[in-house]
Parts: sequence; C-alpha cells; structure tokens
Amino acid sequence: MPVKKTIKTIKTNKTATIQLWYGENQSLLAIELSKWLGLFRAKYPAALVRQFVYNEANQSELAAALHQSINSNSFFASKTFIVITDCLAAEAKSEVGKLIEQACSQPPADLILVLIETKKIAWSKPLPKIIKKSAEAGAVKLKEYLELPLVEIERWIVTQAKERNGKFAPQATRILAQAVGNDFIALDNEIAKLIAWRGDEEVRSADIDLLVTPKLTEDVFAFIDAVGRRDMRAAQETLNRQFAQGVSPQSLIGLLAWHVRVLAIVRQSLDSTDKRLAARELAENLGLHPFVVTKALQQIPYYSAERVAWLYGELSSLDVKLKSTRTEPEVLFSLFLSKLSVLKPATGSGLDI
Repeated sequence: MPVKKTIKTIKTNKTATIQLWYGENQSLLAIELSKWLGLFRAKYPAALVRQFVYNEANQSELAAALHQSINSNSFFASKTFIVITDCLAAEAKSEVGKLIEQACSQPPADLILVLIETKKIAWSKPLPKIIKKSAEAGAVKLKEYLELPLVEIERWIVTQAKERNGKFAPQATRILAQAVGNDFIALDNEIAKLIAWRGDEEVRSADIDLLVTPKLTEDVFAFIDAVGRRDMRAAQETLNRQFAQGVSPQSLIGLLAWHVRVLAIVRQSLDSTDKRLAARELAENLGLHPFVVTKALQQIPYYSAERVAWLYGELSSLDVKLKSTRTEPEVLFSLFLSKLSVLKPATGSGLDI
C-alpha cells in the first residue's frame, strides 16, 4: 500500500517556540509560514520580524540577531520572530551553530525561531543531530511537509474557503484539487479569486472551468499525446521522467484526470455541431481557458467520445488501486499504460479497443 503523504509532526508536551520545518512540499510550508507571520504581526504589531537565507556572507549579521534575541535579559525585551532558511549548512561549532544549539536547549520566552530547510536533511551531521535531540526532549518541534494525496488537498481547500467565509460545491472542490495539485501557493490564490468571484454564493464547477488554468505540465500533455499516437515508448519515457522528478502518483492522476475531462468537454462540443470553431471561440462557448482548449484540439483527433470515457474510467480504477494495494506506483502506471497500448486509431464511433 502506498505510503500516505501528509504532514508529519513530532508531538511534544508543550508548545515549542523553536521549530524546524522541512520536506518536499515547500509551497504548503510557505503558506503556513505566511499565516504564522500574519498572526504574529497582528498580535504583536511593534515586534521585530527578521528573515534570513543562510550563507557565508550574512553569518555575522545572523549571529548578531540571534545573540541579541537569545541573550536579552531585559524586563522590557520585545517579542522577536526570526526565520532562517537552510541554516543546517552551518557548522555546529560555528557561532551561528552554537547560538542555534543554545536556543534549542534553552528556548527564550521572547523568541520564535523557525528554521526552514529546502534541501534533504542529513540527520547524521552534528547540527541536525543536535536539533533532533532537542525535538525528542520537547524543546523543538519538527514538521515535515510532504505532497498531499488528492483527498487531503480537497480537505485543505474546504478549510481555506471557510476561513474566507466561502463555500465550494463538492465537485468543484475535486476539480480544483485536480487542476492545481500540490502547488499550494497557486491553490491559495485560486481559492481567493473564486470566492471573490462568487461572493456569498457557492463556488461551482463552471466557475473553475472559467477562471482556473490548470497546472498542465508539458509531460502530462506529452503523455496524452503519445497515447493518442500509439507511441507507447514515448508515453513510458514520459512517465519515467515524472517519477524521476519526484512527482507524486496522486498529483499525476489528478493532472491526467483534469486533462481527460477537458478532452471530454471539447469532444462533446465538436460532436454536437457541424460548425467549425476557432479555439478562442470554442473556449468562450465552453467557459474554458483558450490555452487549455488549444492543447485539447491538438489531441482531439485521436480521441472519440467512447475512448475518452474509457480512459477516464481506467484512470479512476488506477486511482483506487494506488490507494488500496501494496503494488508500487510505477508498476501500476505501467500496467495502466499496457491497457492503453491496445487502443486502435479513433474512428469517432464505437469503443476503439
């Protein structure tokens, strides 16, 4: 069974003012950091907020800021929020390393320190080892941000909508999750845009079709195109490249499902009229983005309505297998591709398999 992708948190007995955030889902991390900073500024408008990206050039400035915050004994010491990105590159015996160790062992009451790592952490190195030990003692909180499966992205959308006094129809929630995937910065912007568009009304699927351009990667387009041309070697190479780049299986399913859905809408529109429409005109009629329709029109000759429906069904079956079996995702995708390899050239009628 695939490992569930979620945010992993090491629980502590008290609220830690020192945090280490890391993991592949840097966009979700960035959204949470933005919320933390917003709440902090609202509660302490006169407090100091400083953000650093660690490098050799700013070590002295960073050390001075940490020293002042950690060693201030004044009764009137002000709250300070310091964010340091990629500081685990520092040597444990350096001034910055020693100050971080001091903060982890004796967290100052007036300091919130969030350490952010954008790279994979080598836990065997001295400074990460010190921080992990402090986490086990409850002085530091570790949070790992991993890519979320589709169902958790949907829950996140619902939560963010409620915070903005908005509401999404269930189908609209799923379509938006499929369209944008784990890019939470883009997702947050789309949620705000859609709620502003609908006002007090519920966001519907049609609103997403009209306003949201899906995060359609060139590899997803290339995969659908290769399948249509019956070039299974190119399709397999595209899948291999996606997995090599660390794309999660659920994100890939979501992107493919979105694209197949667009193909279905375009196919239905073309089959219902004898009139030849330009991409922009067709996009306007369907409430879709012109870019998306242009991509779909390049591939539509390969896809009859029956083939699109069959492909969508196979994607749904693949989604279920990813969640319910122990088989490796790469193997399941290869089996999925082998089913597609039996497709015959589309004729526009009948199930061409």
